Amino acid sequence: MGRALRVVHVGLGPIGQGIARLVLEAEGLQVVGATDPSPEYAGKDLGTVLGLPKKLRIKVAPDPAKFLAKAKADLAVLCTSSSLKGVKSELAALTKRGINVVTTCEELAFPTPEHSALFRELDKAAQKKKVRILGTGVNPGFAMDALALMLTAPCAEVRRVSVTRVVDAGTRRLPLQRKVGAGLNLNQFRHAMTEGTVKHVGLPESVHMIASGLGFKLDKVEETLEPAIAPRDLDTDHLRIPAGSAAGIKQSARGYRNGELAVSLDLQMYVGAESPRDHVLTDGTPPIDMTITGGLAGDIATAAIVVNAIPKLMAARPGVLTMKDLPLVHRYNPLEVKALLAGKNKKR
Repeated sequence: MGRALRVVHVGLGPIGQGIARLVLEAEGLQVVGATDPSPEYAGKDLGTVLGLPKKLRIKVAPDPAKFLAKAKADLAVLCTSSSLKGVKSELAALTKRGINVVTTCEELAFPTPEHSALFRELDKAAQKKKVRILGTGVNPGFAMDALALMLTAPCAEVRRVSVTRVVDAGTRRLPLQRKVGAGLNLNQFRHAMTEGTVKHVGLPESVHMIASGLGFKLDKVEETLEPAIAPRDLDTDHLRIPAGSAAGIKQSARGYRNGELAVSLDLQMYVGAESPRDHVLTDGTPPIDMTITGGLAGDIATAAIVVNAIPKLMAARPGVLTMKDLPLVHRYNPLEVKALLAGKNKKR
């Protein structure tokens, strides 16, 4: 390593771009490459893609596979898919190159029984190459799991954790509005549910993170999803939503232990949602009741959490890590990166 951590960006959608802008501003981090196959970005200067006033002299590589096969960096920011299987090949390529990874892949936020074997496979490969892999973001990664766990610190006993997140999808980017089915009629919404193209990915991961952190052995985890119905015609900057159609989703996940409800997560993400908020309620000793009025702004919060987690991730043990495994993540501190770099130079 030199005097900065070298960073490459894989995936330059709205979130990927937001992260890239923050990385460029962060002392101690240096962007050295980027790739995205979209014709809108491929072949262009990264500065142009990010809407910056000047070029960065970094060309966005059009072929991610070729880019990853030759990439040289300390860290990759991976923002391509919510699916763990969807990022498996990219993770394998980055691990093979000895590159640490922080990703917004929701299914990588925490191992569920369904993905435990793949987590073990990735963890074994990462440890062998002495690199770290972290999946994080605002949700999963903070609002409905890591934050709730942190708030149990003053509790002598915890019996149940309940988290409610209400998001007005009308204030968010178009891809998110489409992901929650805004504007679909109810038949279209049900079909999209069946296809798995309309839902928030990550609630079971958050349930298991909380349960693991508190030592709860769960009997089962149940997840439900239904449309939030538009009570009147609604408009966003991107969509017209007729009255009676889907404005978004109401989704929940429940974790049970010994037959009793132990972890309860409720996500309401739809256009026109009233009283946006993040609410954590802990049935414990003492009880905890905390509300973030207005809620955490998802896009900027995800970008910030990814960047803010970098110093903690790079100082952590090799392997696949979660937000539960890292020390307290807070606003990016360049002194932590400077200390990391100094330590690496001494080992040389």
